[in-house]
Order: sequence, then structure tokens, then C-alpha cells
Amino acid sequence: MQRIASQIILRVSLLFLSLLPSFAFAGNSTPEDYLASKPLVLEVRYCECLATENDGVPSDLLPSFLRESSLLKVSVSSEDYGFASSSEFSIGFELKPVAGSPDQFQFNYAGNYTTSNGKSAGNGELLLVQGQWVNLFGSRHENETGSQHSNVAVRLAKPGGS
Repeated sequence: MQRIASQIILRVSLLFLSLLPSFAFAGNSTPEDYLASKPLVLEVRYCECLATENDGVPSDLLPSFLRESSLLKVSVSSEDYGFASSSEFSIGFELKPVAGSPDQFQFNYAGNYTTSNGKSAGNGELLLVQGQWVNLFGSRHENETGSQHSNVAVRLAKPGGS
């Protein structure tokens, strides 16, 4: 009888010990903790709205676009490639540092954005300067209610800021 009781205690103890790490660490980490594991963050904003003035500089995004757009963050290294998506947006990319320019990166991409007006897509290669937004691609549709826009913009930043 004592032998059965000690086996039960041993099994309960092992079960408790196996669950202990999940209890100990469950409340300690956040998704942002994993974001900091790489030195840079690729921030992608997309919206069914106007991103820049028609006569504006491509990196000067409208405050309304920054407020209304959805944000997708991807943790990246200075030389990296990857894929990120949400229910309406997807992008594949490659990032390479520019020799002699620590804040400049060659950015190759292909992306799709599905909106209520259809799909827009873009692909290409461009120069990203850390901290500056670049309007990647978008579309404009005319209908009886006026112009409807969709835009995708990207920037490279340090985790937690520009």
C-alpha cells in the first residue's frame, strides 16, 4: 500500500514539476519581447485611404494615413528576407545593407493588398533610409461617390521607435 502511495506522490510531483515552467514564465513575456531579438523592425502600414498629397514628396505621409492605417511589424536583421501577412495584406521582402551607409538598405519586395474595391499589388527594388516612410504602392478608383484610394507604405526602424 505504501509503495502505491509513493508512486502516486511521485507521479503527482512529476506532473507538478512539468507544469511549473509554464506557470513561472506565462506572465513574464510579451510579443514585443520577441520583437527585440533582432536589431530592426520593418513597419508596414496599409489603408483604404490617401497616403500622400498628389504633389507631396513620397516619404511625407499624411497624418490621416498614419492614424487610419493598419500596422504590421516584422522583426528583421540588417540583412534579412521574409514574408508577412494579415487577412488583407501580404508581402515578401529581402533587405540588404548599403556598403558604407549604416542607415541605408536595399529593399526588394512583392506585395498584395485586397480592399473593398479589389486588389492592388506592387513589386520592386528601392532604397530605404532608416526612420523614413516610403509609399510602396497603391491604387485610386473613381466611382459615383468620388475617388477611393488604397496605399501601402513601409519604413525601417529600431524596436520601439524610429
